[in-house]
Amino acid sequence: MNKQEYLNVVRKQIHFFLDRDSIEEELSSHLSESIADLMDEGLPKDEAEQLAVKQMGDPIEVGKQLNQEHHPVLGYLWLASNVVLALLAVPTIVTLISFAYGAYNMLTPAVMGNAVEIVSVNYERITPTHRIQIDNVCVNEEGRYYLTYRAWTNWEYSRAGWSTDSIRVINDDGTYLGGSSYSSSSFLGKYGYTSFEMPSDGIINVIFRDGEIVELELEGFK
Repeated sequence: MNKQEYLNVVRKQIHFFLDRDSIEEELSSHLSESIADLMDEGLPKDEAEQLAVKQMGDPIEVGKQLNQEHHPVLGYLWLASNVVLALLAVPTIVTLISFAYGAYNMLTPAVMGNAVEIVSVNYERITPTHRIQIDNVCVNEEGRYYLTYRAWTNWEYSRAGWSTDSIRVINDDGTYLGGSSYSSSSFLGKYGYTSFEMPSDGIINVIFRDGEIVELELEGFK
C-alpha cells in the first residue's frame, strides 16, 4: 500500500466531512517526513514509502481512532453553533449599518441625490423641543424644487413628538406651494425633504407646526 492509498482508507473513516482535509494533510506530512528519514538511511523511495505506511499502523484502526478524537457529533455541534452565530450576527450588522447610515445623513447637509442645482440655505431654528436645520434648496432635472432639512429632538423630550413633517412652503398670501415630501428617522433624529413650486421672486415662506413663519430669500433662483 502506498502513501495515497493509505490516506484514502483513513479518510473514509472520518465522518465529519470538514475534518477530513486537515487530518489527511497532517498524516501526509507525517508520512512524508518518515519516508525522507528512511531514504536518508539508504532505502529506495518505494521501499521507504511502504515501510513508512506499515509503521503508521492499520489505516482503518487509525482512521477510527482519529474519528473518535474528531467526533462527528462535536463537529456538527461546532458547525451548528457557527451557523447560529452567523445568523445572529446578520441583524446586528444590518442594525449597525443602519445606524451608521442614519448618523451620516444626520451629520451631513441634506442634498437630493438627483439634484442638478443646489443653493445653500443654512437656516437653523431652535424650539423648546427641536433643533431644525434647513440645509438646501435643490432642483432636479424635471425642474422640481426641494427643500431639504434635518431635525434633532432635545433629549429631555419624548421622541414621539416629531413636528418636522409639518414643514410647509407657502407664498406671501399663504398659498401652499408644496407637493411630495419624504422623511426618515434615525437614532439621532430625522431628515428629509418637501417639494414646492418656486415663486417668481425667489422668496418662499416656511411655516412650522407651531405656526412660526420664516421668510427665505433664495437669491440663486431669482
